[in-house]
Amino acid sequence: MDSGFRQLDTRERALLEKLLDAEFLGRDELHAQLDSLTAKQIEEDGTLTLRCASGPPSPSKYRLAMEGWYKDVDGMAISVMLHLDKDGFMSMLEIIKYGGSPIIDPPSARALVLLLPEERGRKPGEEIP
Repeated sequence: MDSGFRQLDTRERALLEKLLDAEFLGRDELHAQLDSLTAKQIEEDGTLTLRCASGPPSPSKYRLAMEGWYKDVDGMAISVMLHLDKDGFMSMLEIIKYGGSPIIDPPSARALVLLLPEERGRKPGEEIP
């Protein structure tokens, strides 16, 4: 058994709760999964592998459940994405800073701006066709 998994810290849980604020298919099921989540940090940027022990699966057919973004203090955009596994359970909280420089100000729920469904998967500010 992998002992690297731990309970979510306050900031991580707040990020997930913020991502689940928006109305989308599967949100209620994902919210029900929150209390059973454990996490393991897999990148220095704070990206987490998530493991869900209970709760109903999301009926969403999409692997990217929700995305938000904010600007780091250097002005570079950072995306925070919630991914699902093929069975509808939360599997990753991914954090990507565009431009490749290190994150200066780690993401917080307060700073996060949620993206509309048609905007997910694009760089912040990127034109929607």
